[in-house]
Amino acid sequence: MHRVPGPEPRVGYRASQKVLHWLTVLAVAAQLAVGYNLDLDDGCDPAGEDRSGGDTSDAEEERLDRLEDACEARADDHDLLGGGFDLAEVHLLLGLAVLALGVVRPLWRRVAGLPPWSEHLSPARRRLATRTERALMTLLVVVPLTGLVLVGTGDDAWVPLHVGAHVAFFVALAAHLSSNLRPAILRRMF
Repeated sequence: MHRVPGPEPRVGYRASQKVLHWLTVLAVAAQLAVGYNLDLDDGCDPAGEDRSGGDTSDAEEERLDRLEDACEARADDHDLLGGGFDLAEVHLLLGLAVLALGVVRPLWRRVAGLPPWSEHLSPARRRLATRTERALMTLLVVVPLTGLVLVGTGDDAWVPLHVGAHVAFFVALAAHLSSNLRPAILRRMF
């Protein structure tokens, strides 16, 4: 009997999965860059007048006016898109994009499936890859959600949870990179 040649087994990820992966990388990188450039306590809350009961000296009034002018100029400098968005709003929009990608990616994996394991991964590295990918996928939802709770409530009590989620994300990312930053493995995602 003659065997009819069929399609070769898929070695790498589908184009759609690669696009989603690299969009996620870009969104997370942009989110972190913007987030770590936010200066939430930038000294632009001139509370001196409130503390004095509104009875300030002329010199103090001038200092508060200069501070207010400087804060307005800084806000203009942070208007990256020229459409009235400041860094905090860009951070929020990027967080929503990361959250959307964090929901879509695992769903798309179920639809598109995954390629066979690389022969370059040992069973131990396969287990590590599975665990770190699950952690990363979970954290792509948890980090933005904790940020949304923080913004939505305005309660700084949520900051430790948001920061803790970041730390967990970086640990999972380091583990993910340690097993995947090899040419034979990395080639599957390009």
